[in-house]
Amino acid sequence: MPPRRGGGRWTRRSEGESRAGSDDDAQVDDVTRQIGGMELVLARFQRKNPPTLAGTEGSARAEAWLVQMEELFDTLEYAPEKRLKLEVLQLRDDAQRWWRST
Repeated sequence: MPPRRGGGRWTRRSEGESRAGSDDDAQVDDVTRQIGGMELVLARFQRKNPPTLAGTEGSARAEAWLVQMEELFDTLEYAPEKRLKLEVLQLRDDAQRWWRST
């Protein structure tokens, strides 16, 4: 089907309004890309079925959790700031309370 011509709502904008609108559009596009990017990172991470840490497992289990998470992040090639955010999502119960208090 060919594109429509005419019949649409057209309003005249001043040059300043056009520039302001395009700046707003650029900001919205940038935020949309960031959110979409993080959703993809989170979905990819969750598909790997990452382990959780409740904080009651003891030091040996906590160390094993940390090693497992680092191996997962190395495989996914995530930057350090993404790693921290995703690790915090995997904390449960006592470990989550500890994180919030620090």
